[in-house]
Amino acid sequence: MERFTLAQAAAWTKGEAKGEAVLSAVTTDSRQIPENALFLPLRGERFDAHDFIGKAVGGGAAAVVSHRANEDYPVPALYVENTAQALLDLAGGYRALCGGKVIGVTGSVGKTTTKELLYAVAAQKFRAQKTEGNLNNEIGLPLTLLRMTRETEVMVAEMGMNHFGEISRMTAAARPDLAVITNIGTSHIEYLGSREGICRAKLEILEGLREGGTAVLCGDEPLLWDKRDTLGCRVVTYGLENPACDLTAHLHNDGTFDIVNNSLQADTLSVGAGFTAKLSIPGAHNVLNALAAAAVGLLLGETPAQIAAGLASYQASGMRQNIYEQNGYEIYADCYNASPDAMEATLAVLGTMSPGGRRFAVLGSMLELGAYADEGHRRAGRAAAQYADALYAYGPDAAAMVAGARAGGMEHAWAFDDQAALAAALQQDAKKGDALLFKGSRGMRMERALALFLGEDVEE
Repeated sequence: MERFTLAQAAAWTKGEAKGEAVLSAVTTDSRQIPENALFLPLRGERFDAHDFIGKAVGGGAAAVVSHRANEDYPVPALYVENTAQALLDLAGGYRALCGGKVIGVTGSVGKTTTKELLYAVAAQKFRAQKTEGNLNNEIGLPLTLLRMTRETEVMVAEMGMNHFGEISRMTAAARPDLAVITNIGTSHIEYLGSREGICRAKLEILEGLREGGTAVLCGDEPLLWDKRDTLGCRVVTYGLENPACDLTAHLHNDGTFDIVNNSLQADTLSVGAGFTAKLSIPGAHNVLNALAAAAVGLLLGETPAQIAAGLASYQASGMRQNIYEQNGYEIYADCYNASPDAMEATLAVLGTMSPGGRRFAVLGSMLELGAYADEGHRRAGRAAAQYADALYAYGPDAAAMVAGARAGGMEHAWAFDDQAALAAALQQDAKKGDALLFKGSRGMRMERALALFLGEDVEE
């Protein structure tokens, strides 16, 4: 992190500084105080980290932020009205201090994979950084920006949300040069009311777009396509189904795909030209994510060879899109999150797996769907009937998934309210050479069902 003064922090946050300090770290955790750190306490529903300012000072904090105007501290202090907003404002000022370009990315499905692909492509030419893990909210995003330095040429910043206004506040801090919106699904529809509401919330990312910035939109999404001429900025579109997009792709049976420049003005790839790329992860939905990364790469001046190399370098790991063989089974572990759109995309991949065996969809309930929960789960069940041979559904909406699967013609569909029982039944039914997809919302912990099925130790 670059050094900054408490006076600069006061200017960025519109706060009042008492005392002077030169700082080179910001932390919100009183248990971890780096050298020359500014401690910024946050207040949650059940706690107020202001109560730990004394602990932070004792741990070596060089200065503190506080919204308690009547309290004095033994170290320099910055007084603000709201520390959560101050964190965003501080990150915004620091982002401007560092310079460099920021690529903001949001969307209902695929934003984390797209973030990783964007980083993989950008890192081929630039000193690049990215959002680590899933730090994509109003705390994680500013902490991501505060990791920049003057050496950072490109920062890929993911922005997630549950409610209106969240992306608006984040983009005001990030001030992206390029803003990518992957799609408009049904995630968080419980809070946003409709897909139109979700679209409006995602488009908030453009509010912070820097002058001359570009929106990179999925042109296969009608809600985005129809608004492309009304956004007040340059718009670049990409898609698989809409041939009018600036960038499209043609898929081949060997897993490669041709990226075609239909109308994007780029220095390194003329209009009408194209190049071939390949991903290590399957699925047309991931080719769509790759197109977003390719569009950004071209806008940044990267060559087709650099873009192709970046796309090829990405490797899935952990609980996202991880396909591997174990105990004779082909496992597709995608347990980090779920929505009806993501369920359909991953089930389509399952449909291509294990040509000599059967395909099992082991699906957990999807959260935050509100009034759309029943239909969303029936839709997932219908998709399971299309791509899988059997459905093992778990969670409060398992019955709706089973009902959808049976309506789609699947006979082997069962609902469970206990993962151990699900795993035991699956162990009896699945045979070596079969493919199994484990997917569900984070709260369903479908990685636990996978571990139980494989006979591994699980944490309660």
